Amino acid sequence: MRILAFGDIIGKAGRRCLEKHLPSLREKYESEFVIVNGENAAGGFGLTEKIFDEFTKNWGIDCVTMGNHWHDKREIYQFMEKTQKLVLPGNMSNVEEDQGMRIFTTKSGEQAAVINLHGRAFMQGDNRCIFQTVDRLLARVPDRIKVRIVDIHAEATSEKQALGWHLCGKVSLVYGTHSHVPTADERIFENKTGFVTDLGMTGGYDSVIGMKKEAAIHRMRTGEPRKFEPSMDNPWIFAISATIDEKTGNCTAIERIKLSGE
Repeated sequence: MRILAFGDIIGKAGRRCLEKHLPSLREKYESEFVIVNGENAAGGFGLTEKIFDEFTKNWGIDCVTMGNHWHDKREIYQFMEKTQKLVLPGNMSNVEEDQGMRIFTTKSGEQAAVINLHGRAFMQGDNRCIFQTVDRLLARVPDRIKVRIVDIHAEATSEKQALGWHLCGKVSLVYGTHSHVPTADERIFENKTGFVTDLGMTGGYDSVIGMKKEAAIHRMRTGEPRKFEPSMDNPWIFAISATIDEKTGNCTAIERIKLSGE
């Protein structure tokens, strides 16, 4: 089974990139299951039903994971119960734990479980332990489902790597999101679990982690608040392609993708 996973999609620039290049990437990597992180898709903060429908109904994306901004657009409460393609961070204090895992049937008929978690280090909120939460969620996955994927939406690289090692041999693929900066450490732990600390974002890279750089610089220099807006400049796509043996659940290949969105 071949998986295509994208980190945070940032605003309109990220969505345009994704729409333009997803068909060719899906064909090139022969992907049968596509995951995106959508927590920044609507103006950089949250997800609307219209954008969610674009992802899943128009572009054929199989699964949308989220993060700390999952509830920034209040309309998500109106549509999240109507779909099984949305996975929320299962250990967040404002999320029911069972919303953090979904089971999907891929285009080949094989099944895959996707888990979404939220980091605790340097992150706001009194959130539950990621290690205890993921162990409980995995216990709910039927043994017959060997393909298991985890999106850890977290700030600290150490926390993401610790979770990757904790899940070595228990899941097929662990990748980090949230920091919007891609890491060059894609690898396979003990020939079992694919891992990368952070996928990076899809959006404008002439920016400060996707936001217009002028506002970010002003806030950092002066401490004065200034509205953050997603950058449209120099869009890029960062993602990974992973190959998983559906009989064993082991990751057999992982490749980092970098592509100009122009």
